[in-house]
Order: sequence, then structure tokens, then C-alpha cells
Amino acid sequence: TVSGGVRFDVSNLGLRRQQLSPRVGAAYRIERTVLRGSVSRFFQPPQPEHVLLSTSAEARALSPFAGEGGEGGAPLEPERQWAFEAGVNHQFDWLRVDAAVWYRSIIQAADPNVFTGTTIIFPNAVAHGRARGVDLRVELPRRHAWSGYANAAAGRVRQNGPITGGLFLEDAVADLGSGEEFVPDHDQPIVAGGGVTWRHARSGAMISGVMRYESGTPIERSEEDEAELQQRPGAELVDFERGRVKPRTIVSLVADVPIWKRGRRSAGARASVINLFDQRYAYNFGNPFSGTHFGAPRTASLSLRLTF
Repeated sequence: TVSGGVRFDVSNLGLRRQQLSPRVGAAYRIERTVLRGSVSRFFQPPQPEHVLLSTSAEARALSPFAGEGGEGGAPLEPERQWAFEAGVNHQFDWLRVDAAVWYRSIIQAADPNVFTGTTIIFPNAVAHGRARGVDLRVELPRRHAWSGYANAAAGRVRQNGPITGGLFLEDAVADLGSGEEFVPDHDQPIVAGGGVTWRHARSGAMISGVMRYESGTPIERSEEDEAELQQRPGAELVDFERGRVKPRTIVSLVADVPIWKRGRRSAGARASVINLFDQRYAYNFGNPFSGTHFGAPRTASLSLRLTF
């Protein structure tokens, strides 16, 4: 099977830009095995949040770079990306396995900047980026009352400065102006997860357990500011030797019980516990682009569903 298409985009968000984006995919089946591959081109306009402020000449006058003869910012270019993927899928008698390798090449990579730890976001662009990885997924279709899945992904994301667009109000962005390679805050070497579901055939009652592991995102730091970062709240959730937040494993449970049904009308109850073991963790920490975000503690909920 071969399929393809083409998309044409025109954006007037700050700058008028356009792109023709082709995409093609092919799959070949050999009995229970399917081989596949695809090539795609993407066009993504800048994030609209505060984009007018980010492209304002008056706002750039507030930048620390304005006094150095620079403008303190630049108009935002859209992100342009090539994506390549190859994979294989095999169906066993009672198990399905899927594996894929992928690569992304990015120009003007979108990377929003959080202003001094607030909720204000300035969209920025980085000159170049690339990402590659391997994904593996195993699925157990429903067998009697049980079903389940497990997946794992190993990946790597790298970007190269300089910052080519946006509004820069903090001195920290100067560290990214040399054009050298750096690790963006969404890089994470290993992500894995899985789930098991039990469903009662006659009543439809269900209980499901889900586990997710993440190896930790990087922190942006220099020798001068590491001591200051270690004094911040939540620093115990960071492995400063690795330069990343500590790994985390989160387990959650969900149960759904039908209560009543008559024709199209029904009622049911759902209960869930997120982060069952109340693990403390950070998504990222002290990053000049995205600040610090902590994970939610144990959260329980109960809801009633009515259909009529």
C-alpha cells in the first residue's frame, strides 16, 4: 500500500511565509508482518500567545541586549521540519509487537520562553534542531477478562543556537547565542509505561492499572548558578551530578462500574487514583525557557455518569 499527499500553508503571523509540504508512506505485508516507512514535511506557524509583544520594537527596547547595539529580539519565523520513520509490526497468535525508528530535522525550532518564572510565555525560535529515537510497543488483546500493553521509547533531542526570533528579556539567553549544541528541556532518554485491564464480561465492570516511567529532563545550569539552584524549593528532586531531574515512576488506578441500564439509558460510577504512591517529582527545574513544574500529588476522584 502506498499513500501520499501534499499540503500548502500560508501564514501571516508576524511575517508572511509559505511552504509546500509533501508526504508519502508505504507499507508491505508479508503474512502476519507489515513493514512500513514514511517521509513528511511540516510547517508550523509561531505560537500565537503574546506573539505581538514578542515582535514589538518597543518591547525590544527593554531587553538587556538593546544596550549592546542589538535589537533585543527578532521577528519569529515558522518552524519547518522533515520527518522520517520506518517500522515493523508483527501479529503473533495472542500478541502484537510494533517497533519503529524515527528522525526529525528542524529549522527554526519553536521553543517558548517563560518570563522570570511566571505564566507569561514569549514564543521563541532556535536556529536548528534534530531528534531521533526508537519506539517499541507490545499489546495483549483481550483474552478472557484480561488485556494489557507495554511500551518503551528511547530518544535524543538536540538543538543548536543562536536564538533567531522572539523577545529576550533575560540575560540567560546570551548563553545560547554562540551557535553551540545544547540539550533542550524536553529531551528525555527513556520513557516507558504499561497497563493491565480486567473487565467482567457480564456486568461490564472494569479495573485498570497504569504505570509510567520517565528518566528525567535536563536542567540548564552553569557553575556560577548551580549553588543558587541547589537552594531553591524542590532541589532534592534534582540529580545535579547527572544534570537532570530525578527519574520517576507513577502508578494510577481506574475503576468503572455500571449501575443501571435500560435501553439507551444507563448510569455508572467511576473512581480513580492518580499517583497512587504519592511520589514527589519534577517535570523540569529552573529552566530559563520553561521554569519549574512539579507533578501533582496523589489525587482521588469519584464521578457519576448518566446517559439518556
